[in-house]
Amino acid sequence: MVIRYALALAAFLIFASNNLTGVWTGEMKDTEGGSGGAYLQLTQNGGHITGSTGASKDHAWPIQNAMFADDHLTFHVTSTDPESKEKSEWAFDLKVDGDHMTGTAEGKQEDRSWKTELHLTRQK
Repeated sequence: MVIRYALALAAFLIFASNNLTGVWTGEMKDTEGGSGGAYLQLTQNGGHITGSTGASKDHAWPIQNAMFADDHLTFHVTSTDPESKEKSEWAFDLKVDGDHMTGTAEGKQEDRSWKTELHLTRQK
């Protein structure tokens, strides 16, 4: 009986320490020297992760196909430029370290592509 409780407590602590739920903000820098704000809102329920990302809360799009394994969060996003209405496809790969995430986002739009670096911190 004691072993069963110990295993349940260990499983809870592992899940709680790896839960990604929250608002993460920071900066995005592209390879050409440009930079801007980064926003990521996540809700994690077991292995299911939903949320949105963009430059800010007001300019964010739903994440798709989110997966979290081995401290890496990956997901895709389809964004729409508010002025030109052009769509861009994004692939994110972020390493999670406590309340910090770093990684890349690769975007493409028709015949153009680009890569950005992200640095995010979970808001308390």
